[in-house]
Amino acid sequence: MGRRLIIAPPAHPGVLALLFLLLFAPFIWGFWIPRALLYALAPLGLTVVAPLATVLLFLSPLLGFLNVVVKSKFVEMEWLEMDFMTVLGIPVPVARPKHGIKESMVAVNIGGAMIPLVIATLMAVGIAVRRSGIVALLVSTAAVALITYKYSRIVDGVGVVVPGLLPPLASVAFSLIAALAIGIPLLVPSIAYVSAVYGTLLGADVLNLWLHGDRIRAWLVSIGGAGTFDGIFMGGVVAIILAAALF
Repeated sequence: MGRRLIIAPPAHPGVLALLFLLLFAPFIWGFWIPRALLYALAPLGLTVVAPLATVLLFLSPLLGFLNVVVKSKFVEMEWLEMDFMTVLGIPVPVARPKHGIKESMVAVNIGGAMIPLVIATLMAVGIAVRRSGIVALLVSTAAVALITYKYSRIVDGVGVVVPGLLPPLASVAFSLIAALAIGIPLLVPSIAYVSAVYGTLLGADVLNLWLHGDRIRAWLVSIGGAGTFDGIFMGGVVAIILAAALF
């Protein structure tokens, strides 16, 4: 099967409204996020890429509607189909439940997975140069992955859903503990961002697809999209802002 590009909303309407506000909030995008990224990248010697990272993060919500399909299969599922009934000569839309075999596609979300992974991988390479840094990163990422897996849910028609604030709070807490214990406090913002992105991706998406893939009933299972867009993209952004605010 050739790869396809699917356009689909990255999350439920409430999260989309939040992303819309974030996208057009000049103070957040003009001050907080660039400042937080600079705090994270400077100790790694990557200050020069801070403007590019800011632009990529700005594009993430816009590209969160794009999904690259990597796999598809046919599964038994239920879905709602719009129909019309006539009342006093006026057509009224009615949602009717349907049950049958439909194609289910596994895709990677561009804005919710690919872009955060590019930025997180860049930071991870900078952290890995310092051996003590990679230890703190592995500890924090593993903890976030286990926590997000434990509290993630499989929702029919949506896929995997994870509480949006759980990844950033967990990543900031564990990166603080690990980094301060080893004596590398300046790396807390970068470790928090990387562990939020990697940890959510591994715990919410990869583990659930690997262990419970046959239970997921959705026409589009988007890695970094749908219920995990706010966990990966928003988790990384909130984690880096919180961590930078502490230093």
